[in-house]
Amino acid sequence: MVRFQLVPTHNGAWIAEILLDTPGTLNAQNLLMVNQMREQLALWRTDDRVVLVLIRGVGEKAFCAGGDIKALYYAMTEPGRIGEADDFFASEYALCRDLHRYPKPILAWANGLIMGGGWGLLAGASHKVVTETSVLAMPEIGIGLFPDVGASSWLGHLHHNVGRMLYLTASQLNAADAVAAGAADWALPANGFESLLQGLQEMPWLAQAQVDAQMLSQLLSALSAATPCPLPEAQWPPVSEQVEEVVCGDDLAAIATRIQAYRGESRWLQQAMSNMQAGSPGSMVLSWTLAQRAASMDYDAVVAMETLAAKHSVRHGDFREGVRARLIDRDNQPRWSPATLDQALAEGVARWFENI
Repeated sequence: MVRFQLVPTHNGAWIAEILLDTPGTLNAQNLLMVNQMREQLALWRTDDRVVLVLIRGVGEKAFCAGGDIKALYYAMTEPGRIGEADDFFASEYALCRDLHRYPKPILAWANGLIMGGGWGLLAGASHKVVTETSVLAMPEIGIGLFPDVGASSWLGHLHHNVGRMLYLTASQLNAADAVAAGAADWALPANGFESLLQGLQEMPWLAQAQVDAQMLSQLLSALSAATPCPLPEAQWPPVSEQVEEVVCGDDLAAIATRIQAYRGESRWLQQAMSNMQAGSPGSMVLSWTLAQRAASMDYDAVVAMETLAAKHSVRHGDFREGVRARLIDRDNQPRWSPATLDQALAEGVARWFENI
C-alpha cells in the first residue's frame, strides 16, 4: 500500500508526504499504488497550501525495490491477464514523467535499497537525498528486462559514462558512489530524518516553487555540513577513469569484450563482469539500443519508446524466463534466448520497436 499525509509547517503551509508501505516486498510498487500516487500528485499540484512533496519508504531496509515483479509474472503467464502488465508499465512510466515535470519541489529520502522503479522515483525528484545505507541499481538484465522508468535517458546523464556500465552489468552504487556520479545530490545520516523533517517544518515557505527549491537546497547543504553522513568506502570513483575507457565507443561487442577481459583487483569491476556473464544477452542489446536512441529524444519520446518496449517484453523475450529463474522457481538457471551476445546482436531487437 501507499499512504499519504499532510505535515503542517510553522508558517501554515503543508508538506505532502508519500509513504511507500509494503515492507514485505521492500516497498515495491504495484499498479494500484502507482495509480494512487498519480491521482494524489495531481490533487496536490493545484493545492496552493502544498509547497513540497516528500517521498520515502517505510522501514530501514528499502526506499523502493522497484515494481512487484512476481505480480507481473502471474499477469504474463495466466490467461487473459497480459493487459495488467501493460497497464502497470504504462502507469509506472507516466508516474515518473509526472515527477520529472512536477511544478513544486520533490524531495526523495532514499534510504536503503533503491532499485528499478524505485530509482525512477528518485530520478524524478528535484532534491535527491541518500544515506549511508543506500544501494542503487538497475538490475534488469538479470531478469531479462531493460533499465526503464526513463533510465534509457537519465542513466546517460551520470558522470563519466558510468550509466552505461550500470545498464550493461547491473552494477550497484553505494551512497558515496551515487553522490560522486550525480545520482544523488546530498547524503545525510540514516538516523537524521527527524532533524530533516524539523528543518522542513521551520522553513519560511513562500509557495513560490523556484524560491522554495533554492531554500530547500540551502537547508540540505547546511544539514549535510552540520551532520556529515558516515559514507561507506567508494567503489566506483577509484576506477572511474578505467570504467570510462572500458565503456567508450559505439561497438557493444567490443565493450563487452573489454569488460569480460578485466583481471584487476577492483571488486566492483569483478562483480560487473560476473553480472554481465549471468545476464540476458538479449536484454543487453535492447538496453544498449534504447539508450542509443534516447540520446537524441525528448523525455516524452523516451517514455513512449520504453512503454512500447515493455509491451513486447511481456510477450516475447527473456523477461518471463528471467523472473521464473530468479524469483519463482529460484533455480538461478535462466535459459536465455538468444544465448550469447553474438547471437543477440545478429538477431537484433527491431521488433521491440514495432507497434502492437
